[in-house]
Amino acid sequence: MEASKEMIHDEDLPMFLWGEASKTIVYVQNRSPHQILESKTFEKVFKGEKPKIGHLTIFGCPVYIHVPKEKRTKLEPSRRK
Repeated sequence: MEASKEMIHDEDLPMFLWGEASKTIVYVQNRSPHQILESKTFEKVFKGEKPKIGHLTIFGCPVYIHVPKEKRTKLEPSRRK
């Protein structure tokens, strides 16, 4: 819970996101090397392959959503924050 709280405070996010922060922490920890596993990840031990981490982003980073043509005029932006 301490890590969840720190993630939320670092990004100045509302506290109702504590569940998402907790899920993110577990997700990252399962893909991080652990000393007890001789610096291997859980994924490497259980699946035999290195975890893919290229999709990870900073917790609390801005997200842009595409607005379909039907829901905007010609001069309005095609995405919104």
